Amino acid sequence: MMSFIKRALLWLFQQLISLYAPPLCIVIFAVVFFQIFPEGPVWPVGIFAVLMIIIFGRYVKW
Repeated sequence: MMSFIKRALLWLFQQLISLYAPPLCIVIFAVVFFQIFPEGPVWPVGIFAVLMIIIFGRYVKW
């Protein structure tokens, strides 16, 4: 029974990471970027977002 619970929790954790990790990384990057460069351009956040989508789509397989 414990192995079933452990597998279920691991599966749930993997699904949540694959679902929420890219947007969370993008939001953290945007917040840090605009804290460091308040008058900076917006385009690095867009490029970072595209890179996160490519990286998570290609390399993160559950």
